[in-house]
Amino acid sequence: MTPIPEPAGDIRTQLAAAMDPAHPKQACFVVPADHGQIPYVLAAHIVTRDEGTLVTRDAGFADFFAMAPGDATEFDRTMAAILGYPQSKPDVVADCDGVPTARARAVQALDAEGYVVTEAFCSPVGLQETSAVLSRHVPPGGRLAVLTPIEAIGRRLLLREAENQNG
Repeated sequence: MTPIPEPAGDIRTQLAAAMDPAHPKQACFVVPADHGQIPYVLAAHIVTRDEGTLVTRDAGFADFFAMAPGDATEFDRTMAAILGYPQSKPDVVADCDGVPTARARAVQALDAEGYVVTEAFCSPVGLQETSAVLSRHVPPGGRLAVLTPIEAIGRRLLLREAENQNG
């Protein structure tokens, strides 16, 4: 599951949630291609590594991210812990018998405008727990959505293309 850049609206929504002390989202991870969308006026800890940038109000999460192992599997497990995901990417792949494109699901907490507040991938055995965790991230007027990985990535690509066309 290669990180795919996200639509600007999703990044704005995720950063706003991570900066809101009343919201359960504690951190936002931004892939390198989207780094330029992070406003530098945020009162946050912003840590950048080759894998991407973490934005958080929590100094402990920032330190945990900065010191995370470089090994991809261990890094993914660290990210799941920081972002509050019930399953890490390696666990999702293992629980999907090695075919996450067919068996995994993307659970999305969406705001009223349809932007992603939080998204977590899970295996069939993790779907109920992941849905319960992410339901707490749904703001008033929003909803919880469950998609296939291809649908979730396709959504990102379509919205980014629309943003590029609209300037």
